[in-house]
Amino acid sequence: MNFRARCAMWHALGSASVALLVAALVLGLWYPPPYATLAGGLELLGILVGVDVVLGPMLTAVVAHPAKPRRGLARDIGAIVLVQLLAFGYGVFTIAQARPVHLVFEVDRFRVVSAADIDPAQLPQAPPGLRELPWTGPTVIAASRPQGNEEMMRSLDLALQGKEISLRPGRWVDYESLSAAALQAARPVALLIAHYPEATEPVRATAQAHGLEPSSLRFVPVVSRKASAVALLGGPQGQVLGFVAVDGFI
Repeated sequence: MNFRARCAMWHALGSASVALLVAALVLGLWYPPPYATLAGGLELLGILVGVDVVLGPMLTAVVAHPAKPRRGLARDIGAIVLVQLLAFGYGVFTIAQARPVHLVFEVDRFRVVSAADIDPAQLPQAPPGLRELPWTGPTVIAASRPQGNEEMMRSLDLALQGKEISLRPGRWVDYESLSAAALQAARPVALLIAHYPEATEPVRATAQAHGLEPSSLRFVPVVSRKASAVALLGGPQGQVLGFVAVDGFI
């Protein structure tokens, strides 16, 4: 193996090690299944890894030359690593800002809410316990519906501006307080299977994992920016038991 290839290989091994650690953090903590797809974690991670593992070693292969003085080579590679780390740090920051923080039930659907969707100035309006955005994966909560004509008109005006009730911390409540409403909005899983036969096995596996009959499950559409899905509800409290990657608006 020539000198350029050896330098690029060692650079690639170091970059890959860092990328694997970050991938474990992103996919294991910030974007647990199925949020890597729903919230775009895989896409963002792919871009980050492409820059870190591919571009850096390629540039090292370009500047590395056996005739170059060691000090000059170290300076060139150091500059590449510095730029690579800055780009990598910005990428991790972007992924962190886009991380899903809550799965919010609103009226007749769930919405995947990311940290970037929330105005930090509004977080003090949230109930105690929901004023800090989680770093260990999204939690299931709900958004209370507006009451009274005035509040409903104001809420509609905000929704037209793209500020759905799920994005307003002042409307957040514990999911348990609205789980009955979620069950009422949910539809029988038989309808989902009739429309998407490929959903049969995921539904069966989810029911079996929780000791329930598949026919007892119900589904609610999940809204996200990146993919379509449904949440499977079951049990007396209407817990979210699993997901199926199909469009639930049927």
